[in-house]
Amino acid sequence: MSRKLDNATWEEYINKFDACKGTITVKDFCIENKLTKSQFYYHKKRLEKSEVENNTPVFHAISLDSKEKTIKENTFALNEVKITIGNAIITIPVSEAILISSIVKELAAKC
Repeated sequence: MSRKLDNATWEEYINKFDACKGTITVKDFCIENKLTKSQFYYHKKRLEKSEVENNTPVFHAISLDSKEKTIKENTFALNEVKITIGNAIITIPVSEAILISSIVKELAAKC
């Protein structure tokens, strides 16, 4: 049941499984395609890690605690808008400051 496959073949298997996810278990998929579960999980993780290392953008959700969010706008010398959330500080140039500031204020009001 164990066999050596190249990256392209493993990508095809992973994509094929992802396309039918929810309708078949990993166990059944592996039996159907003559793979072992350990091979499947190993190569799935390896390929996902490879994507991340190749600078593929990854979405990371963050939660905003109302105690931690602070929005500051320097109206006297409006060169930039600084948004501080916890330890993160975001500086936005004045060319986009008004639009982004209003968006952030609306989001903060609704969070």
